[in-house]
Amino acid sequence: MANQQPNAVTRPQSDLLPALTGIRFFAVFHIFLFHLWTLFNMEKEGDFTNMLMEIGDLPPSLIAFFSNGWMSTSFFFILSGFILSYLYWGEDGKLVGSSKRFWFLRLSRLYPIHFITLALTVVPLMGYHLQMGTKISTLVPSLLGTVALLQAWVPSWVPMWSWPTWTISALIFLYLVMPWLMRSLSKLSLKQQKILLFSLPLISLIPTIIYAQFFPSGSEPVQHWQIFLGSNPLFWVPQFVAGMLLSRVFGIVRYNTNWKPAQPSWFAIGDIALLGAIALALYPDIQEPFKYFLRHGLMLPLFMLVILDLARGKGLAARLFALPGTGYLGNTAFAIFIWQNLVMTFCWIATQAHASFASQLFIVSCIGIVIIAITSTYLIERPLARVLRRKYLGS
Repeated sequence: MANQQPNAVTRPQSDLLPALTGIRFFAVFHIFLFHLWTLFNMEKEGDFTNMLMEIGDLPPSLIAFFSNGWMSTSFFFILSGFILSYLYWGEDGKLVGSSKRFWFLRLSRLYPIHFITLALTVVPLMGYHLQMGTKISTLVPSLLGTVALLQAWVPSWVPMWSWPTWTISALIFLYLVMPWLMRSLSKLSLKQQKILLFSLPLISLIPTIIYAQFFPSGSEPVQHWQIFLGSNPLFWVPQFVAGMLLSRVFGIVRYNTNWKPAQPSWFAIGDIALLGAIALALYPDIQEPFKYFLRHGLMLPLFMLVILDLARGKGLAARLFALPGTGYLGNTAFAIFIWQNLVMTFCWIATQAHASFASQLFIVSCIGIVIIAITSTYLIERPLARVLRRKYLGS
């Protein structure tokens, strides 16, 4: 069985944990809606004040749901840790296959598309920054850092060229340390792994607790520190490890021949947890620092319950997110992350070109990102990854 794993991990994830693949699209799309809401809600001048104005005509509960899309970032990191552990964490506690192969498979999916999207947006963004008086000494290192997907480590770089891809930047770091995390966590007994798993929601809150001491409720936050708290890769390690341990502790791993999805059911605890997370996302105007407490720890138990039952195939949510077509969309999640910066740049350019476009951009953006993501995933990303894999890995 162990000898078959390196080949098995190349199978599409939708064949393995269909509900988890399906929900990934909706989680990432929720984050995209949050970014559109941010463009709508931010202070703008002139014709730009009407950009994405149709969001304001939506029901208040839906606007609140959009404005709380940051909640799904936590879910994304936990889910990534879970799926990668399911696929790659071997019975001996080590990475299935070589680290070189693992890193190549991960990075070859992300960097080529990232380079393409950045190339398409760098000229208009460069013009904007120069017009705003940004110094070349700031533009060049921030651009190089973003090209390398290192921007999550430097708060001032994050909003410069491709704000949404700070998540991919953080994920790159988690990919790099994952083999070490596997070896280290495997040294713990099952009891110790359980204790750590249930302690991670509290551990993940430590940076936010420190942040709240300097910026308590009602104070004026500083963007530099907001970005540092929200995007620093180290602060997302607990969420990623929670996903890893969730897979390991409950035996939902590829090498476990005794594990199989449960018989389909119409109810599970994960359904209640998902409804709880949605209810929180419908709550309007969540203030700092409470929203960081939610994002960095308080919602972690809810998300773990959701992921666990979706992986088991238990409950109504597991049925819905495993419906035909959901996996097809779920595989486009990375493309949505990477391409959304181009869509948001288009919103600015279209509004500047003709003010009447400003009130029509929401639906165009939503449909456009899905079309672009599907095209990118199935016509560019995957074929290119296969070519690179054959050339450099011989498989």
